[in-house]
Order: sequence, then C-alpha cells, then structure tokens
Amino acid sequence: MIESGQIIAVLSWLFLLFLFHLSLYPLIKEYLPKIAVPVSWTAGFILTALATWYAVFCGLPPYTGLIPIIVAYLCTGIFHKTGHYKAIPSEWRYYLLFFGVFLAMLVVRAYNPDINGAEKFMDHGFLASILRTPLVPPLDPWFAGGFLNVYYYFGHWIIATPAMLTGIPSNILFSLALPTIAALSAVNLYGVGHLTLRHTRLLPVLAFFIVNPYFIYLALTGTRAFTLLWDSSRVIQDTINEYPLFSFLFGDVHAHVLGIMTQSFLVLMVTAALVLWRDGTRARVLILLLTALGLSVIPVVNSWDVLIWAPMILVTGFCLIGREYAGPSVLKIQDIIHTLQTMIREWGVQWFQNPGYAAVFYLLLVPALSLALISPLLFGMHTQGIAGIGFVHTPTDIWQFIMVHGWFFAAFLFSFRSELRKVPWILLAIFPFFLTGYLSAALATLILIFVIRRRSGSADLLAAGGLTILLFCELIYLADNMGEVYYRMNTVFKLYIGAWLLCGTAAALMIGNELDAYITRKPGRTSRLVEASIIIMLCLCLIVPPVIVSTIHGPHTPTLDGMAWLSQSHREDAEALAFLRTLPGEHIIVEAAGDDYQYTSRVSSFTGIPTIIGWQFHEYMWRGNNPEGWYGERGNNIRTIYENPDQTIPLMERYRADLLYVGPEEQQKYTISIPAHDLQELYRNRDVVIYRHEYS
Repeated sequence: MIESGQIIAVLSWLFLLFLFHLSLYPLIKEYLPKIAVPVSWTAGFILTALATWYAVFCGLPPYTGLIPIIVAYLCTGIFHKTGHYKAIPSEWRYYLLFFGVFLAMLVVRAYNPDINGAEKFMDHGFLASILRTPLVPPLDPWFAGGFLNVYYYFGHWIIATPAMLTGIPSNILFSLALPTIAALSAVNLYGVGHLTLRHTRLLPVLAFFIVNPYFIYLALTGTRAFTLLWDSSRVIQDTINEYPLFSFLFGDVHAHVLGIMTQSFLVLMVTAALVLWRDGTRARVLILLLTALGLSVIPVVNSWDVLIWAPMILVTGFCLIGREYAGPSVLKIQDIIHTLQTMIREWGVQWFQNPGYAAVFYLLLVPALSLALISPLLFGMHTQGIAGIGFVHTPTDIWQFIMVHGWFFAAFLFSFRSELRKVPWILLAIFPFFLTGYLSAALATLILIFVIRRRSGSADLLAAGGLTILLFCELIYLADNMGEVYYRMNTVFKLYIGAWLLCGTAAALMIGNELDAYITRKPGRTSRLVEASIIIMLCLCLIVPPVIVSTIHGPHTPTLDGMAWLSQSHREDAEALAFLRTLPGEHIIVEAAGDDYQYTSRVSSFTGIPTIIGWQFHEYMWRGNNPEGWYGERGNNIRTIYENPDQTIPLMERYRADLLYVGPEEQQKYTISIPAHDLQELYRNRDVVIYRHEYS
C-alpha cells in the first residue's frame, strides 16, 4: 500500500527537483530560451550532486551542497528581473511530459517494486551505503575495509543526493530513481525536437520509448507475456541487448541506466551546439559550459559511455569549425597562422564573439573543463579497466541485428532512398564484409557512408555516432573477465543503450523532417492528424506498460517500498533488517557468503552496512584478486567465524566486524558454533539473532 510517508517522500523529491530546475531556469531562459526547461532541470540536478560530493570530499555535511543552488536561485531572482519565471506557464508541454512519464514509470515501480533479481541487490546496496554513511568515496557494502572507488558509482550518488537532503530512505529511493531518469531523459529529447522540428517535436521521445522489433515478433508468435520483455533483450547470441523501455520496466537501478539521463543531456547539447551556435556570444559560452558539465560526469556515471561521448564531442567541435571555415583557404598554412595571430590579438571574451574562434575553443575547452571539474573524483577511482581489445570472430546474425535495430535502419534507408538510386556503386564499399560473412557490419557501414556523404545537420551527426558504435561492436570487443563464450557481452551490453539513443533520435529527426515537409505542403487537417497520431502513440507507450505490469504482478496493493516483499517471503529477515537500518553509527557485519544473483549478501545489500564479502565474482570483476589471495579466503574465514568458536573473535577483529548476523541463511549453510563470551545479544526474533562485539 502506498502510505502517507511514501506520498510525502514523492512530494519532497519533486520539490527538490523543481528547486534544482528553477535555480538555473532564468539564466538559461535568457540565452537558450527554446530548451531552458530540460537544460536547467538536468544541469541543476548534476550540479547539486557535484556540489554535495565536493562538500563531503571537503569534510562538510552533505546538505551544504544545497548552498550553491540556493545562492543561484536567489541571484537569479535579484539580478535577472526580466520576468523569466513568468514564462513558465508557457512551457506547460515540458512539464506535462515530465509528469506523464514520471507517473507512468512510478506506477510500474509501484506494481513491481521488489528489490530482488538481476543486480538490484548491488544497486540498492550502493544507495544504502551512500545514505547511511556519506563518505567520499563511499564504503563498499560487499568488501569490509574497501571503498566503491573500484566502480563508477557517481550515478548512484546523483540519485542519492535528493535523498541525502530530505531523508528519503533507500528502499523508497530505489522506486523513485528510474521514473526520474525516464522523465528527465524524455524532456531532454523533447528539447531536441524543439530545436529541429516544427510539427513533430515528440518524435524523439516516441523513439525513446518504443520496443525493439524482436518484441513485436515475439508477441505475434505467441510468447508468454511473463517472458516477453526479458526475451526481447536477449536477441543477439551470448549478449545483452537492452533498450531504454526494457530497462525502465525491468527496474534495475544500474549504472548503464542511470547514464541515460546524462547521455540524453549530451544529445541535447550537441544538437544545441549545431543549431544555436550563431545565436550570440553568451549562448555559445553557455553551450560550451553545459556540454563540459555533461561530459564531466560521463566517466564516473558509466565509464563505458566515454567511448561514445568523447569522440562525439570532438567530432561536434570539428563540425563547428568546418562550418565556420569551410573552403579551400582553410588548408593554406598562411591563413591558419593569420587566424591564430588574430585570435591572440583579440584575446578574452572577444574570442567567443566570433563563431569560428568559439568553435576552436569548444574543441579545446570542453574536454579540458570536463576533466578539471571531475578530476578529484576521476583520479580517485581504481577500477580494473580492460585487459585489451580483440576482433569479433563470430559475426552477428543479420536477422538478430535487424530485430534489435530494425526501426532505425528502416528510417535511415527511407531518408536516403534517393541517394541509393543515384550512387549504387557505394555497394562496392561493403563488398568485403559480404565476402567475410559480416553482413551486419555491412548494413551499418552502408548507411554510415550515406550519412557521412550527406552530413546535413544534427540528425546526420547523431546517426553517424550511433552507426559507428554498432560497427565497432560488430568488429571489436573490449576484453574483460567474462570468459570465452560471453567475450563480447559487456561491449554490446554497455554500448547498445548509447547506440539506441543516438540512432533513435537521429531516425526520429529524419522522419520528423519528412513529415514536417509533407505538412508544409498540405497544412491544416493533415498537420493536426500527424500531431495527434504521435501524441496517441506516445500515450500508448506510457499507458500500456503500467497496465501490463499491474496485470502480471497483481493483484496486490501497490507500494513504493522495495523491501516490502521481504515481509512475505523472509519475514524474520525483514524484521531484523528494519532494526539494523535504524542502528546508528558505523558498523561492519558478518553474514553468510554465497553465490552472485542469489538471496545472498542480503543484510549488507539492504542496510548498507559493509560485510566481509558479498557477491564474490562482482568484487573479483572490480578488484581482481588484490590484495593477494582475498578471493575465497574471505568466504572461508566467514565459515570459520560461524563454526569455530576459538576463531570467531580473532577473525571478526581482523576485519573490524562488530556485528554477527545469525539468520535462516546462516543456519542452513553453516553448523553454528559461536563463543558464549565476548558477544552480546543485540537483537532477537523467532529465527534471527544479531550479536555485537564490543571493541576496547
């Protein structure tokens, strides 16, 4: 049941999001009026999270991170008396879209709130750890004495920021995370439509929320509703092919999903750079700074996205430069020297008065500012990284490839239908792929060639980026420790979301331009019919999933409490965990070790209290076996703690553990034999006892 406390949590959450948004809105409205709402919303969220992180980094309480936002809000009210806040009612479409998406996804979470399955234990553990003990870097709940600097955790920090400031518990926060990511991403893509389309501005949002072709194929062939969604994300053999709607319905608050917000923000900023670059000096400066802000958090939210967005920003910079200095003279060395001399003479802000000079600085300053902004966080990370790169030796089946990306390929080919007839010789460029059996790479390359030949605007740039990712995944993989069978799983899994965003947005813009042109030729009723059709399709994309989810997972009373399921299936654990979540202070707890993706490490995952070892293979992927020999040793030591009373206290002290959890899982896995002395009973219910060891 959605209780009053949960409603208050939702309202306080939305209040803070609006505060983040309103603090920047007047400034951005003045110089980037078409996209003031999405830019201020996402940028305000990211800036507040960064301010909170830096506050904790400097030893200050998390709430001091609100100070810059409050100051910005007051300053905009004092120094920008231009009535920009009065323009907010005219932006009602943005707000309607935000609330529509947010509420639709919130209903999905209310009917399927369980923090159970996939990697939800891990993701909740991250959130719980950040909220319980706000440290930089946060404590690793699955590795006593370790920190989360072995993983890109900042996406979880962003989501945790409003909860740190309002006191929203992690089990409710988990249900608020994905509706927020979905709503802000939708608003960002609607902003892209505002910049580039006239009558079909919602099309990028529609592309964002559609299912892949394989989902339709499975539905038409009679696949059971319960497995339909899952099967549609496992199309290409031995890989994972998630798409945004799948991720939001599945409900895993994972890094690649949290990264959708930052990626959609950069899609908006790249489009803004190409469309608004000549709108004035301050607009250019603002675009540069906002792009740097978005790029800065990419490597610490989901590091894989750097492979997409670092090149995308560089290519955008070159596109801006090429557009301003088009022509053969740019190749003359004397002209380049003259340009540089002029830039040196016209130093300072005057550089940005010239769109060409500003384009050069976009190319140079965006990466530099991004690195400077996030360097303490970035250089404090100690991730494993990759072991190298390899060549994909098993080409993707062309049928599987089309079943994942078919909608976008169809849109691209339709957009290039005239070019296909004019230059059929381009087919020769993909002939080597046919000879070697890489048919999927051939298809991506064919469309990419046409995009590069045309390069007429933001749609082509986004399409080129998405197609390059797909081609990369068809030819190259990044080696990790997933084994020989799943050698390219992570490469495809992590990069396909970005490819969907880029290709989906590009396809929507291409189709939107075609429809806009058609409407211009036949205005009136045609315009209203097209616009109404898009709205209806988007509404269906937002209404149908909650209805289906509520049907599959019902009947039961909806709730936003992601831990409510424990009271039904693991009642004793639920009561003990509720006690531990209220226990003040820093602790380390001993609980049963077990396999990944099982009902193991549940105490640390649901409380944020570190345990000696959680999901071991996950920790191995993050840390390797360093310090030497920890893999397996920690699990063996846990068994000794429970079964050898002479070693219980020495081993607990070795890991500085002060709590010992004895519940059904521990009783089933170990022959419990613990000392009667040096352990005080802290909590007891029917099947769970929690002991405490007092350190002198």
